[in-house]
Amino acid sequence: MISVLQHRGLDSAGVALYHKEDLPNEEYIIKVFTQDVVGALSKVSTAIATAGGDIRSIEINTMRGFGFDRYVIRTSLNHLKNVVENVGSTGIAKILSIGKRMEIIKNIGLTEELEGNFKVSEFIGTHGIGHVRFSTESTVDLLHAHPFQSFLYPDIALVHNGQITNYWKVREKLERKDVVFETDNDSELLVHYIVDKLKQGESLEEVLKLSVKELDGPFSYIISTLDSIGMVRDKLGLRPLVVLEGEGMYAAASEENALRTIKHEGKIRNLKPGEVVCWKKN
Repeated sequence: MISVLQHRGLDSAGVALYHKEDLPNEEYIIKVFTQDVVGALSKVSTAIATAGGDIRSIEINTMRGFGFDRYVIRTSLNHLKNVVENVGSTGIAKILSIGKRMEIIKNIGLTEELEGNFKVSEFIGTHGIGHVRFSTESTVDLLHAHPFQSFLYPDIALVHNGQITNYWKVREKLERKDVVFETDNDSELLVHYIVDKLKQGESLEEVLKLSVKELDGPFSYIISTLDSIGMVRDKLGLRPLVVLEGEGMYAAASEENALRTIKHEGKIRNLKPGEVVCWKKN
């Protein structure tokens, strides 16, 4: 689907994918990007251990002088923030995703490079979201590539098309609650905004409806959780979002041709301006 949509963005490609089962006990999958492969494994491993993480396994993936490594660690949810901060303080590493079942895989370049480097099509799971990016305002690099997540709330990821024009107003409110931003991408703002509302006890559907009212600008976005996918189109309908609802298959995309390529029978329709849709896995 994202290969069909490649013309919408050539800067980067990425996916958030969900395994069928949770890891046992207090174990988490942590994907780490390192800018200096030499010595990175030792520094990252030390940082995780110092933050109270017990490393259960490591998978090394190196390309073009960078590391895209997969750690499985045992730690408490309360210690995850310390793990993120410690890994970031190494100066050579950044965490790309944390989850019980979710993994984010993203790269600068085209979808065929993402597939060639990470074999995304071989993944077997329950659901996922993907994105190809065309940068309109913020930097083109791995950290600005989609999907985004909040490290304080594992297993949630988001992809976004458009702009949030009251970005600074909303960001200042979140920063007063000690939310830490990794980038200046307004897509990151969206995931922090949603997580903040979820932590207050709102349901995913309620939060998405609030976002239509409280966020300004032309946008559509899709968010995934352990058991749900939700999507929103801005109140004026300025950014496209199309859904397919079929027998045993639900899909969404910014263009109908991406839905047609999966060749699955079902009803295809455009979301209405301001509409919210939530699908929950059985």
